[in-house]
Formats: sequence, C-alpha cells, structure tokens
Amino acid sequence: MNRLWTHKNRMRRWILALILSSTGLLRAQDTLSIQAKGIWIWELWTANSGNLSAVIDQLKSVGVGWVIIKMADSDSYYNSSGHSLYNWAVGYGGMDSVISTFHQNGIKVIGYQYIYGIPHWGDGFSESQVANMMLSVKGLDGLAIDAEIEFDTLATRVATARAYVDSIRAHYPATIVALASWARVASHSTFPWVQFLDGSTVNMPQTYWAARPTTPSTELTRMSSDFATYTPMWVSGGDSAAAKPIMPIGQAEYFGYSNDVAQGDIASFCSLSQSTYKYPGVSLWEYTEITHSYVWDEYTAAWTAAASVLVQSGLPETFDLRQNYPNPFNPSTVISYELPVSSEVTLRVYDLLGREVATLVDGKVDAGIHAVTFDATRFGSGIYFYRITAGPFVDSRKMVLLR
Repeated sequence: MNRLWTHKNRMRRWILALILSSTGLLRAQDTLSIQAKGIWIWELWTANSGNLSAVIDQLKSVGVGWVIIKMADSDSYYNSSGHSLYNWAVGYGGMDSVISTFHQNGIKVIGYQYIYGIPHWGDGFSESQVANMMLSVKGLDGLAIDAEIEFDTLATRVATARAYVDSIRAHYPATIVALASWARVASHSTFPWVQFLDGSTVNMPQTYWAARPTTPSTELTRMSSDFATYTPMWVSGGDSAAAKPIMPIGQAEYFGYSNDVAQGDIASFCSLSQSTYKYPGVSLWEYTEITHSYVWDEYTAAWTAAASVLVQSGLPETFDLRQNYPNPFNPSTVISYELPVSSEVTLRVYDLLGREVATLVDGKVDAGIHAVTFDATRFGSGIYFYRITAGPFVDSRKMVLLR
C-alpha cells in the first residue's frame, strides 16, 4: 500500500513538473487584465510636485498601462481625512476622480498596502478592514499586498495571512489581488506563501538585482527557479490555487545601499522577462526615485508594441488557443481563445484515451477574446486535452485535473 502511494505521488509530481516546464502555469497570465508595463508610486502626492497631469503625461510617454500607488500602511488608511494622499486628492475632486483621470488616459490603478500582520499605528482598524476600505473607492482596479519581513517571524502568520485574504475575497471576489513579496522563496521558507497566493490573482516578486548586488539575468534565474521548485510542492500538497502567474518587480533606482541600477539593466530585465520567461508583464519600483534618463529611455523602448496593443484594444490579430487557468485545477478551469474574425467554433475536451468527454463550444462565435469554463466535477483525476477548430485554425492543449 505504501509503495503504491509512493508511486502515485511520484506520478503526480512528474505531471506537475511537466506542466510547469511547458509553461502551463506561467501561461495563466493570459487571463490577466493587467499586462506589459506598470510602475509603483509610493507617495503620489509628491510625484512631479503633486502635478497629476505631469505624472500621467510621463506614464503615457513611457507606455505604462497600469500604476500601483500606496494607499495604506497597516491600519493607517491614506485616503482618509488628515492624511497626505487624501488632502492632495481633494484638490482633484477626491480619490475616485483621480482614478477616473487615470482611466481616461488608459491607465489602470491598483492600490497597495504594506501589512505587518497586526495593527501597527493604532488607528482602530484591522488591516483587512483597511484593504476593503481601499477597494471600496470607486474605480480602483485592485489591491497589491506588500508583505515582507514581519510575516517571516509572526507567530500567527499562517492564520493571519489566511484571514486577511479571505476577508478581501469575501467582499471582492473578482478584483485583481497581487502579492508583492520576496523573490527568493528558499530564503524565506517560513513566509506564508500558500495562504497569500491562494487569495491572489498574480505573484509580483521583488526582483531587485542591484541591491543584492547581482544582475537582472542572475536574479530572474534565481527567482524563476525558486518558484518552479516550490510551486509543484504547494500544488501537490493540495494548494493548486497557489500556482499564480508571475509579474516581477524590477529595481529602477539606487535604494540607498549596495549598487545603483546600471545602464542596460532595465532593458535586460524587460527583455528577459518577456522573451525568455514569457511573463505577462513587469513593473518598476519606484516612480519618484527615478533620476537616470536611461531608466526612462529603456523602459519606454521595452516590451513589444503588439503586447501593449492587445491589452488596450482587446482585438486579437490572429487565432489563438490559450492555456487553461488554473492548471492543474479542481474542479473547474477557464479556457480562453482568440478569434480575429467571426468563425464557426467547436471546442471539445478529451480524456487520455482520446474519448470525447465534453463539448464546450459548438457554433458561430464573434471575433474577440472569449472564455469558457470547464466543470470537471464528475470526472476523475488525470490528464485531459482540449481541442479547438475555428475556421482554418486547429489547435489543442493539455490540462491536469488534480483531486
């Protein structure tokens, strides 16, 4: 019995490793509503001397499609009376008006909160209450969780992380939630990775090479290897929701210690992230600290125009069948596909023996990006294949149902 269990467990791990190595999990980026280039702003009210138009003009000139701004520190909510963000935003009609202005210029807005695991400033709120207050601001596109050293050592870190994300998801089940934390999993093994990633949409590791100091290539390799090693362990342990697409945060300026960002670093970081690792996007820390013109120049030139156009227009130029997400999954997963023109479409699911088990689409479908859910509640664990025929286009992919 033990020998059989060991064999099955090895098979599960082998399947998971195969999926990871073929970018099955990394291609989960296809369902993200933020891609390409973003940037973080710590104190929006000080950026460009508080001139919102100047900030937006700079972001548009660089081709940034989304911005992450600090809106809270633990239980201290910045968009409340007496705080600098709130006082500044009042001059523009309030924070919802600020967000609307970003949106009018094609830029999504995510708020971020640094959390300690316990209320830090004595403002009378829990950290999850503040997160939900942030997300209640009209138009805000999502939340970024900045969790770091405090969660390496907090005695109640697992339960605290779980309660925090559960509260957010109970109130905002569909919003973007990003985890911004360590890039080196092995060095932070006590961090509650699974609990935070379970409730997140995307993983944004802080891939700061110059602060090490090392190079963008070395740091990305180390980060990617760590998550490729640990993610199958988390998934095989029953936490398939912890497998999230990666969008690394790059270092854009000197942090006050170690080395500065060298010319060519930003170009290398972006090129490797897009072309080698196939990540859906990147961001830089942090807007108000950037003083080198070459940082802006390299970030402006980074990422392909096609990637940005796809995000902005949502109009596909070619047929495509995307990897399902999540993968592995239990019991349901989403399959997306792209049609450049209206087409007769069939999308079917087959088991490992080639037997058809489900028809998801069968009929005329308009041009655009489409998604359909495959509910495998009545099926057993194993490898399945899904196949699309759309006009002249035929393609198939595999997915894993893991009970």
